[in-house]
Amino acid sequence: MRHILSIALFTVGGILCTYVAGNYTWMFAEQRKLLHEFKSQRAARDVLTKLSIPRFGMQAVVMEGTSSRSLLLGPGHMTGSAIPGSTGNTVIAGHRDTFFRHIHGLRNGDDIYILRGGKQFHYVVVRKRVVKSTDLSVIRQSKEGELTLITCYPTHVIGPAPQRLVIVAKLAGS
Repeated sequence: MRHILSIALFTVGGILCTYVAGNYTWMFAEQRKLLHEFKSQRAARDVLTKLSIPRFGMQAVVMEGTSSRSLLLGPGHMTGSAIPGSTGNTVIAGHRDTFFRHIHGLRNGDDIYILRGGKQFHYVVVRKRVVKSTDLSVIRQSKEGELTLITCYPTHVIGPAPQRLVIVAKLAGS
């Protein structure tokens, strides 16, 4: 009985690992295609948004919306928040175990760049905080050019996350 149980558990574990590895492979392949399209086609640069965080070498095409599917492909621009580079609060969410894996390492003064519509917008990190998952104050409107990055917290825990890590950056110029 033990032998059968151990084989069953190893089989299930192998299937789960294969499923996760397949999802990650697909996600990064899709993001690589989007980045290639962004670099090679002027029309794509006018429509797509690229997020760059030099502190840890992250570059990703930002998806529109924060549905489960969108966030599987990359960071997602929260519908209803300001367009990157404009006045207001631009909110971008991402999974803590994919594209926003290292944002906990951002510090005040770090640079974040958004390339959209052929223009580059430079943001500088001004604040980092942890809030409850129910705290919607982080997506409030702003009269200034502001970028808010949101991911689950704690960042290195497997399973549900009761909090959110919020990075706020101010528009420094374009």
